[in-house]
Amino acid sequence: MAKNNKLKSRRHDPASRRNIELTNENKDLVREHFNSARINIDYSIIKDGDNGKVFVVTSGLQSEGKTFCSLNLARAFGNIQENKVIVVDCDLHAPKLHRYLNISNKPGLTDFLSNKNSFPESCVYNQKENFYVMTSGTRVPNSTVFLSGKLFRSFLRMLRKQFDYIIIDTPPVLHVTDACSFAAHTDGVVIVTRSGQSTKPALKQTIETLEKAQATILGAILNDVDFSKQGYGYGYGYSYGYGDDRGKNSSS
Repeated sequence: MAKNNKLKSRRHDPASRRNIELTNENKDLVREHFNSARINIDYSIIKDGDNGKVFVVTSGLQSEGKTFCSLNLARAFGNIQENKVIVVDCDLHAPKLHRYLNISNKPGLTDFLSNKNSFPESCVYNQKENFYVMTSGTRVPNSTVFLSGKLFRSFLRMLRKQFDYIIIDTPPVLHVTDACSFAAHTDGVVIVTRSGQSTKPALKQTIETLEKAQATILGAILNDVDFSKQGYGYGYGYSYGYGDDRGKNSSS
């Protein structure tokens, strides 16, 4: 269901020196792969009436690329002009979303949930790529207070009514329990792993941890695959696999 995009762009943050690229030189190939992931995720979630689809993007450990994947999935869903998409940075421990986009981190999620700023003030609309961004906001001493209670669940319900696709970027589940505290109230979880870094025991533990939290696992993305070693001729890629076929991730 198409909705109007009314939020204004936020100014760039001059203090944010680390403007991380969303893709490398193989932009078309990366875009193609994430479009494939978009289709798989979309068909994995049964839409409930007019409510939007909410899914979590997480990992077991740090530096596996969950924020990179969150943003590229937002771009993929935003490529369909009638979609209204938002990506929310719920990693209140080590937020990175604002660094990727070179914008200020506040106001954001915590400021909105604390009633310090309105929803429009706490969001950024990326008009060029057709998706909204809500950064993590002002740092708070106890993230669980914001993410585990009725207030955050109410926030998710509000997003479902306003957006078609809601992408939640969270901390690694083997480091902190934030994602597990609300994952069961979303439509599912996409697990990000990194080629050459993630291990099978860690992935197994990640899946078990999420299942104990009654989360629905939609699938897994393996990123930073060096396909050039296999004769593909390019240096970045990923594969996507369904949660029910955990030992058989298929290359896109």
